[in-house]
Amino acid sequence: MKKVFLMFLGLLPLVGMAQKADEVKVKLSGFVTAEAIFDSRKTVNTREGDVILYPAAKSFDANGADLNDRSELFMTTIHSRLNVGVTGFEAFGAKGSATIQGDFVGTSNDKIGLFRLRHAFVKLDWGKDELLVGKTWHPMFVTSCYPDVLHWGGGLPFNVLGRAPQFRYTRKLGDRGYAFIAALSEMDFKSNGPDGADVKYVQQASIPEFSAQVKYDFAKGFTLGATAGYKFLKPMVVNSAGLKTDEMLSSYQMNAWMTVKTDKLVWNLQTIYGQNMYNFVMIGGYGVKGVKANGDYEYTNVKTSSVWSDVHTTTGNVRYGLFAGYTKNLGADDNLAMNGSSFVGLYSRGSNIDYIYQFGPRVEFHSGSFMIGTQALYTAAAYGTTQINGKVADSKEVGSTRVSVHFKYSF
Repeated sequence: MKKVFLMFLGLLPLVGMAQKADEVKVKLSGFVTAEAIFDSRKTVNTREGDVILYPAAKSFDANGADLNDRSELFMTTIHSRLNVGVTGFEAFGAKGSATIQGDFVGTSNDKIGLFRLRHAFVKLDWGKDELLVGKTWHPMFVTSCYPDVLHWGGGLPFNVLGRAPQFRYTRKLGDRGYAFIAALSEMDFKSNGPDGADVKYVQQASIPEFSAQVKYDFAKGFTLGATAGYKFLKPMVVNSAGLKTDEMLSSYQMNAWMTVKTDKLVWNLQTIYGQNMYNFVMIGGYGVKGVKANGDYEYTNVKTSSVWSDVHTTTGNVRYGLFAGYTKNLGADDNLAMNGSSFVGLYSRGSNIDYIYQFGPRVEFHSGSFMIGTQALYTAAAYGTTQINGKVADSKEVGSTRVSVHFKYSF
């Protein structure tokens, strides 16, 4: 931690300075945040409880009492953020910019409080064409259309969340939109597999993920867009018999969105459909559909769909918002392989959940660069029994209410 602060202190003398040759400017920005969160029921969450996924399933003790029917309270500041932006330089005839950004969320629950690299990328802009290289938002996370909720996680598990190392080429469609293609890998948002969540499954595949996106402003305040992507995994390099294996899994994902803006209001609406959505922190993943005579595993995807809506005001010292989301487990493409009464391999989040929904209002009070906000969320997950086709039967809802207070100073 000391080294991190020394690094940023070393950058401070650069802030506001300009090199006359290229007029390079370096700007330090960010925010300090503090939150208090109360859950009426234990939830499946991460990062000191701040990122909520869904209520925990019922778990009964010897007396028939539900062990997860209990409240929890969290207080945290780990989402405080630092950002260094560089502009004003030129390269290969293009205007250049660069960004390094981090927070203190860590890359896993056991690393909470440690500095985490969120973004690190360089952009070259030739006017109509743009090249981005480095780590930034995955194309499935649409920066112009995401839930503007107060709790961290961007509307999980109804909207995707993920940042990835990538090479991205963008072609601007006049002043109304753009189209881009990207080649990506994984870093801290990882696919699941036989050894748990790990980037090695993508690395072993030796093929990058490919993604494309288009966005267009059809009228003032009315935007439509869509994204599609395809990724490859090699979950194992040594099979269950101890022999070399080259079995692969390929998966696709897509979204479509709409944004409506007025002088005082923004409405974002998005639908998502995909296979193996685990690395996007959504429900779903993949499993083993068969075992060959030589011990090789054959894989099948688990499909997921979701839809969410977020509307909020944008003016005044008091602002309001309302979020609602729904996601559904659509089952596997093929029947899952069984070993007696258990699955040979099922690498999926929420595999015993049929559907989840969430809704809740929020209100923000603004004073200059300071914001105080409060939000209430109700989340319900339908738990049941996972079938051989990956779908969930005999599901029953479990619900939880979250009330939170947020403080944020931006600089």
